[in-house]
Amino acid sequence: MKSFPFNICGTLKEDYEGYKAGTPIRLCNFAKLARWQEQEDYCVGIAINDKLISVPFSQFRKLNLEPVDNQSFWECKALQNEVYEMLADKGYQYDLRQELNDEASDYIRKLNNSRLLFEDSYIEDYVSSVFASVIYQKFNTKKSENLRVYILKSPTPDSYMQPDGTLIVTTGLLSILDSEEELMAVMASEVAHHVLDHSLINVNKEISRAKAAAFWGSVAAGVLEAGEEYLMRKNEYYVPGTATVAVALVSAAIVDKMAKRMGMTYSRSQEQAADRCAMEFLAMKKLDPTALPSALNKIKRYFIDHKDYYTLSKYGTYAEFDKRIKRLGEWNKFDSHSFQKAVSGVNTFNAIIEMDGKRYADAAALVQKNIDQKVATEDDYILLAKAYMGMYNTDEKNMESLAFIQQAKSMTEVPNLNADKQEILILMRLKKQAKAADALQNYIGHLADFQSQANNTDDLNWVSNELKWAKELLQRVQIM
Repeated sequence: MKSFPFNICGTLKEDYEGYKAGTPIRLCNFAKLARWQEQEDYCVGIAINDKLISVPFSQFRKLNLEPVDNQSFWECKALQNEVYEMLADKGYQYDLRQELNDEASDYIRKLNNSRLLFEDSYIEDYVSSVFASVIYQKFNTKKSENLRVYILKSPTPDSYMQPDGTLIVTTGLLSILDSEEELMAVMASEVAHHVLDHSLINVNKEISRAKAAAFWGSVAAGVLEAGEEYLMRKNEYYVPGTATVAVALVSAAIVDKMAKRMGMTYSRSQEQAADRCAMEFLAMKKLDPTALPSALNKIKRYFIDHKDYYTLSKYGTYAEFDKRIKRLGEWNKFDSHSFQKAVSGVNTFNAIIEMDGKRYADAAALVQKNIDQKVATEDDYILLAKAYMGMYNTDEKNMESLAFIQQAKSMTEVPNLNADKQEILILMRLKKQAKAADALQNYIGHLADFQSQANNTDDLNWVSNELKWAKELLQRVQIM
């Protein structure tokens, strides 16, 4: 007899075996019975007044389980969604699980080696703390897993949980959400897919699966290409001592291939089951369950606004995704200042990526979010000035850009070389050559100070090029 232990309290929904509805119970185990023991294949053991009673699984609906913590909640959802029946019937498939776990770990290593994982101790810790409030500590099965979360550098909102329990959320997802509840809702939906073993079920359905070496060779090539692009590309926002970032991105096609490989392309029924679990989890935590449809609607709006129908197709056709959201019902408005403050650095990061791709309106929208929440830094105002200069060229807008630079400079006593250079460019646009010359003199002085302290080749090369550019421009300005 295969058995799984539980410790979940509840009540009887209906009268059963002489016990009245409402009688307190405690679920003790789920078991697969030997054929000679009973006509039914499965039963659950419940304790009533310290007496252990075997209940045929067909009568499970008569039990009202009341999970009170993450552990009991996710075990309850697995029981209600036939996970234990599948494990009892088919076994753990250790070989396949280990293969998937190894491939998931290899994928993370490739992302890390290509510098595609977002690194900021505070933001990483914050996202990990939210994830910790969703997951369980030790499941009552023998599945090998390592529940952890990484942040992928990508302005596209996305999340996926690999078969080994690794959750990946993108910087883009953090930027489009407005509350911790929405982030928890998305995480809970992904954890539900993992708990319900959807990826393993989907992999088992595949008729054929490419050999690991051949498949991961193609994925590694895509990830490596992104890493090499970062190393070779000129990032115009690079200035030593300011917010500089790697702008390489894993293409949506690579992520899509990886998701299909690991069984993370879910069916409609699997999405519905995960959505139900997520909303019930939020209710159990006494949070607003409508955070899930709110988050999904923001994801949908992003893809529609950006006309990114390829990535949107991950969620099925637009009509299906729309139906999925409507099926979850109306949602309340979510807008948390504490959440916005926590992820403000991610907004700045994504804005830099958007600027690097010359998507000025998107960059401006991201930093404006920080400004509206009163959590903007000098880098946000510099980015907004650059975005305005990319979108407009009128005296009015150029003066606004200049005001943003002046605001940035007022926020720190330390010279910001990026602000210095942007001020020069704006003054030149405004044909204020005398003021531009003064700004150039200041910039050259600040560059010289930096050069005297630079201690690596990249910084020395950068400052040398900047000094050359500034001095040549100053000569031209002085003869205008």
